Amino acid sequence: MKAKNIIIVTVFMLAALFSNAQIPDKEAINNLIEDIAESSDEELDYTQLYEDLYYYAQNPLNLNTATREDLEKIQFLNDFQIEDILEYRRTAGEMKTIYELQMLESFSAEDIRNILPFVTVAPESKQSIPEIKDILHYGKNTLFLRTQFLLQQQKGYTDEVDIDKQYLGNRLKYYTRYQFQYKQKLKFGFTAEKDPGEAFFGTYEKQGFDYYSAHFEAKNIGKFKVITLGDYQVRFGQGLIAWTGLTQGKSSYVMSIKKKYDGLRKYSSTDENKFMRGAGATVKLGETEITGFTSFKYIDGNIDLTDTTDTETEIESITSFQTTGLHRSISELQDKHSVSEFIYGGNVNWRHKSFRIGASFIQYFFGSELNKDIRPYNMFDFRGDNGLNASIDYQYSFKNFYFFGEEAIDKNGAAAFLNSVQVKLAPQFSLALLHRNYAKNYTAYYAAGFGEQSKTSNEKGMYFGTEMHPVRKLTVSAYFDAYSFPWLKFGTYAPSEGVDIFTQANYDFNRYINAYIRYKQETKYRNSSYDYTGAVPVIPAEKKQLRFHINYRLSKNLILKNRIEYAQYETPETETENGWMIFQDINYMLPAFPLKINARIAFFDASYNARIYAYENDILYGYSIPAYSGQGIRTYLTLKYTVIKDFIDIWLRFANFAYADRDVIGSGYDEIQGSNKSEVKFQIRFKF
Repeated sequence: MKAKNIIIVTVFMLAALFSNAQIPDKEAINNLIEDIAESSDEELDYTQLYEDLYYYAQNPLNLNTATREDLEKIQFLNDFQIEDILEYRRTAGEMKTIYELQMLESFSAEDIRNILPFVTVAPESKQSIPEIKDILHYGKNTLFLRTQFLLQQQKGYTDEVDIDKQYLGNRLKYYTRYQFQYKQKLKFGFTAEKDPGEAFFGTYEKQGFDYYSAHFEAKNIGKFKVITLGDYQVRFGQGLIAWTGLTQGKSSYVMSIKKKYDGLRKYSSTDENKFMRGAGATVKLGETEITGFTSFKYIDGNIDLTDTTDTETEIESITSFQTTGLHRSISELQDKHSVSEFIYGGNVNWRHKSFRIGASFIQYFFGSELNKDIRPYNMFDFRGDNGLNASIDYQYSFKNFYFFGEEAIDKNGAAAFLNSVQVKLAPQFSLALLHRNYAKNYTAYYAAGFGEQSKTSNEKGMYFGTEMHPVRKLTVSAYFDAYSFPWLKFGTYAPSEGVDIFTQANYDFNRYINAYIRYKQETKYRNSSYDYTGAVPVIPAEKKQLRFHINYRLSKNLILKNRIEYAQYETPETETENGWMIFQDINYMLPAFPLKINARIAFFDASYNARIYAYENDILYGYSIPAYSGQGIRTYLTLKYTVIKDFIDIWLRFANFAYADRDVIGSGYDEIQGSNKSEVKFQIRFKF
């Protein structure tokens, strides 16, 4: 122990310097969400990610007692870092200070800065089943009330559109959320939401809010590891058969490519589709965990009634599922909750030291048959009224190697495979390889495997990622992902392939300044834009992006951020399209007044194909990652005022796009006449 005492003294001396180097801002969260938004083709709900990280920001995870599963909930920790923490505890005992992480070879200064808001160290305490009086006394209640709206009127609210397409409600969005939480052991609450344009009470929505959700979650009660009632998520293996909620794929955290097994967990977000509604439980029997779940709910779908030879009989089928969650018009309301969905499934999971293996299955039934129009690109898509998937997943660490994967099949025998190995070649050099092969006819409605597409099918690929720390203040990360699509895709009417290249260098200049530079390149194929009488050829489309970002602290309460980014898009058929964006952020906390200010001014000029994404500071549990496209100025101001400490907080946000190249913004029913698009958000939180 004498050697450890010497280490501790050294660490404390380093910590005195390192603590001044911290920039008190969760930049890692911003980067993670930007990465997800850039790589996704659809609107995503980031509420669960915010909720997890915000919880640990308020209740830091104790590194002396955290299990592997606990550590996996910190998104910025990769598998080698988790293993190093556990091994350090086994050999050196409890940590005395958080800065002992500097003694672990897998942690750079940037890594430690990223996780500091979410972790702590404290002596190990005995765990016991809480008594009712403790739950009532120490439990925390939180109530959110939020409204937001656009200042400009959209076309859907006017008489210019058909009566069945007109928006039935006002332009306000309402959001209400209540949750009771006792540590991580007990959670229950509800969420209610009305989207802009949706009716609120009255003829078309007698229930008030368009969407309601309720949840209950209890952990570590006797043999039960978790019990969930109401709305919940299911996350098994690597997502090849069942993974609901937000999923992380390729990102600047190049070594964090493994999905962290989550099993069952409560659901409190506002995505109205990919979640379970019913009950589930996990029982822990020694090193074995057994999970079962069932779900029943109604989802949105386009219903088609087809006549049969019997004039009094009609067959009901679905031409497509509707996943927007919007019910603003009579036409959209006709699709609301038109299809029943029943699901059940389970998982058996065995863990011994650094080895884990699991087997899962999920079966789902729809009240109507999905019978979408057959096109060449979708001929292998899911059709019918039921589906079944099963899989085996594993993970294993041995010295400097880490293996994981999942092998899955559907009810027709089509298969999907994902296997990966990560290796620490040197203390400051790690490498990750991931291979996936998803058959073109593999169907899994609730899958979300690693890949280039949002669906887990018709894709083969090999991912190479590496992270290096050549010197103490420098981190270099990169990945290369080569993939192919054996069959046609929407917008690409031939088998095709693609390549993604990414590299980033982060540097801590001193205790006040850190910066990074990033280069990203994507090459994909799409249909030719020329008119052809026969088969449409496909052509390569290449997008390149270069970014420089810097954070610097001028004082304890003032942080400035600058970014400049350039994008280029080109194909053999068109002229090169360019885009650029530059912004200035100011984050200021008044020293003698409970007010926090976040503001940005951004200038941009980018074509749609060369659009640029940038994360924006928003109200708590709100999120904004707009695409900068066109020519103009983007500004926003977010204020947080603490009315009564630990009781009432309010947020106010104003954001505006001022375009210089157009007099009409948007299209269809969301069209706005004018060159400005302005949004206002107001939120109040009660804690008691």
